Parts: sequence; C-alpha cells; structure tokens
Amino acid sequence: MNLSEIKKLIDKDRISQSKAKAREGLKYYKGEHEILNYRLFYYDSNGILKEDKYRSNIKIPHQFHTELVDQKVQYLLSNPVKVLVEDENLQEHLKEYINEDFQELLQNAIEGASNKGYEYVYAYVDEDNKINFQIADSLSVVPIYDKKNHYKLKSIVRYYDTKIQDQDEEVTITKAEVWTDKDVTYYIQDKNSKELKLDGGINPNPRPHIILEDDKAYYDGGSLGYIPFFKLQNNKYEKTDLESVKALIDDYDLMACSLSNNLQDFQEAIYVVRGYPGDNLDELTTNLKTKKTIGVDESGGIDIKTIDIPIAARESKLRLDKESIYKFGMGFDSSQIGDGNITNVVIKSRYALLDLKCNKTEIRIRKLIRQLLKVIVDDINKRNNTTYNYMDIEINIVRETMVNENDVYSNEKIEAETKGQLIDNILTSASRLDDDTVLKLLCEILELDYEEVKEKLDKQEIESVDFNSLSEQLINKTPEEVQEDE
Repeated sequence: MNLSEIKKLIDKDRISQSKAKAREGLKYYKGEHEILNYRLFYYDSNGILKEDKYRSNIKIPHQFHTELVDQKVQYLLSNPVKVLVEDENLQEHLKEYINEDFQELLQNAIEGASNKGYEYVYAYVDEDNKINFQIADSLSVVPIYDKKNHYKLKSIVRYYDTKIQDQDEEVTITKAEVWTDKDVTYYIQDKNSKELKLDGGINPNPRPHIILEDDKAYYDGGSLGYIPFFKLQNNKYEKTDLESVKALIDDYDLMACSLSNNLQDFQEAIYVVRGYPGDNLDELTTNLKTKKTIGVDESGGIDIKTIDIPIAARESKLRLDKESIYKFGMGFDSSQIGDGNITNVVIKSRYALLDLKCNKTEIRIRKLIRQLLKVIVDDINKRNNTTYNYMDIEINIVRETMVNENDVYSNEKIEAETKGQLIDNILTSASRLDDDTVLKLLCEILELDYEEVKEKLDKQEIESVDFNSLSEQLINKTPEEVQEDE
C-alpha cells in the first residue's frame, strides 16, 4: 500500500458506521447517554423558536447497558479460565502465561467486544523474552484482507492520534503502523502537508516484529511469522450489545427524567385571581410569597389550582421499558421478586436469557483462547526446545450461579432416600439372585466401579459375601473413599 492509500483508509475508517456504533457503545458503557444532551424549546409570542432555560431539565442516565455488559463478562468468567493438559511439564510451563494478567486480558477483550462489536488482542515479546498479550483498541485497528485469496488477512493498519509541541502551540498529529507477517512499517503525519510519511525517528523502518539488544533472541530474523493481532467478534454481524436496547434505554431515560421534571415544575399550586385591582403581576406574585395576602374588589376572589401528574401511567411505562431492556438485552433482572418461592429451578429460569447470550460468546472466546494457546505453546517450544502440541490442551470454562442451599439439601436428601430404598429392594431379592448380579446392582446404584470392587473382594478371598454388611459399608463411603481403600 502506498501512502495515499493508507491515508484514505484511515480517513474512511474514522467516519465509518461501524466505528460510530462502537464509539456509541463505549459512551453508553461510561454513562454518557443521549439524555445528557436533551434541551427544551418553546415558541415565543413572535413565533421564534427559543431554548427554555427556566423549566426543569433533569438529566439522569440509567446505566442498563453497563450492567448488562458487566453481567455478561462476570458471569461468563465467574471462575478463572483453566487450561488443563496431561503432561505435567507442559502444565508447569503454562503457569507462566495463564495467570491473573491473562484472566484480566480475557475480561477486557469480552468487555471491549460487547461495547464495540469486536476487539483485538495483540501479541508481543516482553522484557523477559517471553510472549505476552495486551488489548489493541479496535477503534484504531483496520484489517486489510486479500480478496483474491479467500479474504485472508493480509495486513493490519493501526493508527492513533498524539500531541506534539510545535513552537508555542500544541498540535495533534496521526501516527500509523502497517503490520504484515514479516515486519511493521511506521508512518507519521507531516505537520505541514497533513500527509503521511515514513517516521524518520524509527530506525530501521520497516523493522522486524522483534528487536532485542541481548543474545537471548531466538526468533529467526526477528519475525513472528504471523500477524500478531487476534480478533474477538461479539457476534456474526459484529454488532454491539447496545444496539438491541439503545432505543429502550433512551425511552426509559426520557420517561424517568420527564417525571422528575414534572414533579419539580408543578410542586407549587397555581393561583387564579379574579378582580385584582392592580395591573402588575410581579406585585401580585410578591404579595403571595411574602405577605401571603392580596387585595381584590367586591366581585373578586382567588382559586387555588393543582395539576394531577399522570404518575401511574409513567410508572407503568417505566416498568414496561425495564422489562423489555432485560428481555432484549438478554440479562438477569436482580430486582425480580416473584411469589417468594425461590427454588433452584426458578433461579435457573431467570438466568436462561443470560445463559443463551453467554453460550454464543463462549464459543468465540474459546476460539480466541485456542489461538493464543498456539502462540504460547510455540513460544514454550522455542524457549525449551520441546515439541508440545497446543491441541492437547483442554480449555475449562465453568460458570457459577447463586443457588438455594435448602433446595440443594432437600434434593440430596431425597436422592439418598431413593438410593436407600432401591438397595433395600435389591437386598430383599438377594436370595433369588446370584452374588455377581447383586454386586453389579449395588455398584450401579452407588456409582462405583464393579470391576474394582470385585477385584478387591477377590483379593480378600471372601468365599461368601454378606451383602447386608457390604451395602452398609458402601453407603457410608463416598466413591473417593472407596478408591482410597483400594
């Protein structure tokens, strides 16, 4: 790509619809809603539209989007992601990479993808000569695909604005980087022509992915052999989580703030005065506020009027909006009360939509983790001269929900009583069955390995088995205890 093409690409990306949606999602996550720009207008006596700066204009953003995104991230990663492998040496090497920083990276990646539609993770070699990762803001990343080669990623353009001191004034200029699978080229904006040029402050330029000053470098030619950017999509269409609920959140903000404005504006009564002898309304208002009295003629009087605000209608609309936000935002509404019968089935049903949303995200986060594991294992192999395979690693993601402990205890008690009844039935019929059949049935109920239990009995050289005694022993032992005895 030549310099003019890169400049056009960056300028086009800045005003693209997808980046506009991404910035909007990020703003709402920070609580910067459209309600903050809400203004009131009126037509004066001459028919001219003017801004009303005297009426109440309360602006309160309700951060549903922030809650929905945080719910998704924290529920999906409620337990740290674990990577498990049978090879103990590889497991030990992985501990250097899969740590608290890696868990934070995954959280930031999901959060960024939820707000912006997609997010990038960038791989680099740190000061310890080890592969590490960090977030590359997708707002400043533009992928270039090869149309002739099945839209394979050809290069990455990353740009950002920075401020420099030009004589007595501060000037904002653009810097850009073009990444390929071999090297990276750095550009800087000319402060006079506003066009891009090669950054003379970086030497060499272009330069390899990795340049180390010591003798520990082990990458051939300083190239990673791949473009070190990995993309996490929020969904197939790369839409933000905000897009499905933005209109509802804006409506909720408007309804809630309008109700507050109504209560603020109409908190005082309106006085209707008849037969007031004066002609100055300011004097009338002053007398009402200070002296609490006014004078009227013989046919005059005063009526006090109040306005009924449709609070019930607004509350119904707010409740409807809130339900719709959690429904279409596929979140968990913690304010739900129900009938008070909070069983685990009820809890699970309330998490149903959040589970569906996280299922879609989990597939994509697993794909990202697998890509990062390939990079990690390649790094381990190069540093330790080994031949580990990243596909041997199991990715373990376990979500955790709140549970009703009484419900759990009740279910366990019913299960234990059911097993006891089944064992009693088997023992009652034991005289009509052979020993092996009885032993198989008991092991099946108690979830024990029949072959292992039988082998243990054979070693003890038991000629006749007292199944009543044996069943009592098995019932009182957990499967783990049985394994230890063997």
